[in-house]
Amino acid sequence: MISNFLNYFKSKEVIDCSGDLYNDFVTLLGGKRFGEGLFNSFSIENVEKWTEIIDQAYPEFNGLYKAFGYDWLGRCFGIDLRKKTQGNILMFEIGTNDVLEIPCSFEKFLNEEIPLYADACLAKSFFEEWKNNTGKELPYGRCVGYKVPLFLGGEDSVNNLEESNMEVYWGVITQIKEKIK
Repeated sequence: MISNFLNYFKSKEVIDCSGDLYNDFVTLLGGKRFGEGLFNSFSIENVEKWTEIIDQAYPEFNGLYKAFGYDWLGRCFGIDLRKKTQGNILMFEIGTNDVLEIPCSFEKFLNEEIPLYADACLAKSFFEEWKNNTGKELPYGRCVGYKVPLFLGGEDSVNNLEESNMEVYWGVITQIKEKIK
């Protein structure tokens, strides 16, 4: 069911699909790092914690998505539960203070968007540039966030990036967002 996703990341995981792709994904692949940290899946235990963190940063989306993962820039992804756009993918871009909608299903996001359009949805070439400049690996639970968030005029360049704990990064940026409201 998500063989293109697994092949793209050269994963040896085997998934027996129960018919509930979301549940299978977070249960069987949750808490895993893919592509050296390019994309990471939330474990079933972390879905609730990250839903609360995202809700604090974006209260207007409370109860309107199901979180499933994040990318190297700390952008969280969820399945849209809003009536008009139900089933699409939401990208919570904490560094820009935006929420983008990717008009495709969860299965299509995993099997087509990521393997075919990794630059567009995961900023893969920017990730490669960061890795080449730093020589670092990105462990699970960490992200590369903006020193100065883009919504505060920060530059979208490797020089404005630093490795951070995901929770700390989201906590700090959420506090900044609240102060400038």
